[in-house]
Amino acid sequence: MAYVVAVSGISGAGKTSVIRRASEILESSVGLYFDDYAAASTYPPDLMEWVERGANVDEWQTPQLAADLRALREGPDVVVLVEEPFGKLRREMAGLIDLAIHLEVPADVLLARRLMRRIEEQRDSKTLIARLEDDLRHHLAAGRKLDALGSAEAAKAADVVIDATMSIDEIAERVVDEIRRRL
Repeated sequence: MAYVVAVSGISGAGKTSVIRRASEILESSVGLYFDDYAAASTYPPDLMEWVERGANVDEWQTPQLAADLRALREGPDVVVLVEEPFGKLRREMAGLIDLAIHLEVPADVLLARRLMRRIEEQRDSKTLIARLEDDLRHHLAAGRKLDALGSAEAAKAADVVIDATMSIDEIAERVVDEIRRRL
């Protein structure tokens, strides 16, 4: 039976990179990434309105991700590292997760990482400046509030909270240590 580890954190916390690195370190492991399921998922269309209505995480529905996790749980012994921004908070996922690890990152570091990622993605300077301006406007208008709310709730539901200001290798090693300690 598979052992499922959810890695939560706000956008920019390093979830994808940590899962990739931890999967390289662990034998018999597989990574599943939240964004890979976007086309088969349903999310609130307006995040600020969602927060104002109470931020019910169950409105984020990922039936294919849940189905894939159920199938993997019934398969051979393997560690499944799943990128799940809400950790154990969503009913759809809670019963499928054995260990929830939350990556905690200060807001300024998150913003810097997001902007650096945007710069790497966008090479046209006019488009880049427009996208950076949009990112900063969103951060000031809603992003900070969303990040604080999401991070606090996921951290409360986590089995382990890791300071994710360290290098990806250091964070991945901590994740692997937590997994090995429990297996």
